[in-house]
Amino acid sequence: MHGSPKSPFDNKAIWDKYDYLELGIIGEPYFDVNFNEVLYLTDTGCRWDGWKVSVRDKMSQQDSWIKKGWIFHSTNDVINALNAENLSEKMMITFHPQRWNDNPILWLKEYFFQSAKNIAKYFLIQYRKWKSEYSVF
Repeated sequence: MHGSPKSPFDNKAIWDKYDYLELGIIGEPYFDVNFNEVLYLTDTGCRWDGWKVSVRDKMSQQDSWIKKGWIFHSTNDVINALNAENLSEKMMITFHPQRWNDNPILWLKEYFFQSAKNIAKYFLIQYRKWKSEYSVF
């Protein structure tokens, strides 16, 4: 679900016009995975609970995962859940490789940049909610 949070377009919409299977793509996770059976984790926003600040990367099953205790903020939270055997047997994990860096300077740069983006995305989400609630059209 990559794309600019400021954009009004959702990148998945391309598949409304084209059939990815006809293009030789064997699957599209957001369409072909049953998230009632598969836990989805992503490091969106430099955190495992990035769905809180994500504009598009959200799953309707999030509430049921929260009820099961499958809510994680840090990597240590995920590791602790794994050790406690409190994770789904089926998971899909997406991540941004540039965020996993052993160089402290590069890691801090990414962290602060993502933190600033998260704040901006939070306010963008709030604005869009407000706009949709108070729109006369």
